[in-house]
Amino acid sequence: MKDTVIKRCRTEHLDAELFTPFTISTGSHKSLENAVFSLEAACGARGYGEAAIATHITGETRAATVKNLRRAGALLAGRDAADYLGALRLLESELDGNRAALAAAQMAVLDLACRLQGVSLWRFFGARAPRLKTDVTVVIGGSAAAYDFTLKMRRRGFRIFKIKTGVDMDEDFRRLEAVRKAAPGCAVYLDANCAYTAEEAEKFLKELMRRGIRPEVVEQPVKKDDVDGLAYLTRRLPMPVCADESAYSLDDVFRLLRRKAVSAVNIKLTKLGFLRAREVWALARAKGIKLMMGEMLESELSSAASAHFAGGLGGFDFIDLDTPFFIKASGMRGASFLSKDGVYSLDRVKAGIGVTPGARR
Repeated sequence: MKDTVIKRCRTEHLDAELFTPFTISTGSHKSLENAVFSLEAACGARGYGEAAIATHITGETRAATVKNLRRAGALLAGRDAADYLGALRLLESELDGNRAALAAAQMAVLDLACRLQGVSLWRFFGARAPRLKTDVTVVIGGSAAAYDFTLKMRRRGFRIFKIKTGVDMDEDFRRLEAVRKAAPGCAVYLDANCAYTAEEAEKFLKELMRRGIRPEVVEQPVKKDDVDGLAYLTRRLPMPVCADESAYSLDDVFRLLRRKAVSAVNIKLTKLGFLRAREVWALARAKGIKLMMGEMLESELSSAASAHFAGGLGGFDFIDLDTPFFIKASGMRGASFLSKDGVYSLDRVKAGIGVTPGARR
């Protein structure tokens, strides 16, 4: 047997408490409830992937995701990791209906292939940007809590704050002003997670700018199917309008860019998988569209994989890979290349993603 043949696959739950509920306009997480997928080659090398399940956004469940990951394991067992591209394509066809499972399985394949070659995932994707600095999210809640959180994270060294909005417009104004007070001169991103109509979003942004707060980017202000609303805001707002929920597939992005409906796209491996994400990157770059690298609620494992992807390919304008800072103890090991102020030093990783799960319960 070749030492690169996949001989064992495993799927486990990944559970962890959060320091604070991660609340957005469409729902709230009080804990991390993901899954870890691992592959082992005959030589003993292992690759790991994480499925980030966001039921309130995608409709995917952990039970179905775990079931599909076990099916992926059966498909991959006995395959040669040297044909990693064939494995990625197989998973693309078999797991299209469960993108969290697709991303986790493809992540594990690439992690294993890179470990077998002794190269980092960052170098595999091109080694363009060795360091990335993430924003940090101010979740929906009271203005006092927003001030305290922003002040704490500013003192740690964060200078970009992503504000979740969309439940109470008046409270959103108060929270944004609290963020400005706690972190004057720092950049602000805005993310409504589909909360507004186009007219409401425009009114909100105009009033915000009248108060002296101008976001660097506005993410998914309208419902995911409201392409006309995105196009309207892209024409009328002075900052980039970024598609997230509206960009769930390569076809979605193709149509959005053809219509000039957005000026930025959020790439998330969890919603696209690696092959589609790479094509979205290429299409956006060809069209001169700005790029955000984002994530769901993810541990250091898949957050690092996303950082490798973005830093390897380069060309990303906005980095939103901060959810590890909300998790109390994920059990992940090896993430020392992520600093407490949100810098991913990717050139310090020797092989693969550089993060491995500890012993699972």
